[in-house]
Amino acid sequence: MFDSRITAVDAAKLKGVTTQAIHKELRSKELPSFKNNNRVYFGHQTACSIFNHKFKKSVISFQIVKGGTGKTSMAHSFAIRANLYGAKVLCIDLDQQGNLSQAFGTNCDNSPVMVDVINDISLISNAIVGIAPGIDILPSRIENAVLDNHIMLNKHPLDRVYKSIINKVIDRYDLVIIDCPPALGQSVTAATLASDIIIFPLTPEQFSLSGLEVSYREIKTINERFNSSCDLKILLNKFDIRTALSNEVLAKIMNHSVFKQLMCNTFIRSCQDFPNMLYAATNIFSNTKSSAAKDDIDLFTKEILQLGYKK
Repeated sequence: MFDSRITAVDAAKLKGVTTQAIHKELRSKELPSFKNNNRVYFGHQTACSIFNHKFKKSVISFQIVKGGTGKTSMAHSFAIRANLYGAKVLCIDLDQQGNLSQAFGTNCDNSPVMVDVINDISLISNAIVGIAPGIDILPSRIENAVLDNHIMLNKHPLDRVYKSIINKVIDRYDLVIIDCPPALGQSVTAATLASDIIIFPLTPEQFSLSGLEVSYREIKTINERFNSSCDLKILLNKFDIRTALSNEVLAKIMNHSVFKQLMCNTFIRSCQDFPNMLYAATNIFSNTKSSAAKDDIDLFTKEILQLGYKK
């Protein structure tokens, strides 16, 4: 069963109030909350009342032409933290490996996937699977491996094929988060053209940096061709300040005339929590213990969604 939690302490930090003020609000509004090891916590539905955020509707895709950068882990954890701040989130898994779907514990053997939706075999509303209050997913499996071919052979307009599908359900959500396969092609191009923000997870290794350069050039070409635009963000993941390679990659980015302007202020430190939680089909916010992984994803989420975040 999917479970995610935000503590009263974290809620107080975002609102700029005391933890006691959050406890008082929970009691006065009779909002559902729980206690574990003297830590008060709650989920999405209570968060909606506590924070009452007015989110700007956004489509955010995680993509880079390189596997192993933690793209799915970042999309998964970001979606959950945003949900815990009250956002209604739709995740779209476009990777035929279906890792994001598996991370959410989704059994999608008989569920429609994106290739069924674009071929009018299923409506997107019928393909969406509920995960928990305020968080849904359009899952993926191996059948999505032919997405590029179907988009090309059926001459779907790249600038509208995914955007028009998303627009049919966007009113139900604050955020749509797309997990793309680590490749270039028709499907990723369509996801790019449907996105307001594109996040490049980058690990401190040479091939990852090469993947960033290829991805950036491709998106720049796409935007020029279709006269479109989107915000680009580089998220440094698996960063370890103790290693020469991490510092070398960081230096290369900060010395790059373009990439240094795209860097997120938040780094995701190297941590075993992410692969562990994906393996266990759980998430880093399923308990109330403090961790570096939680702290980093929290800061990253606040930065991207501009929640109490000031540059």
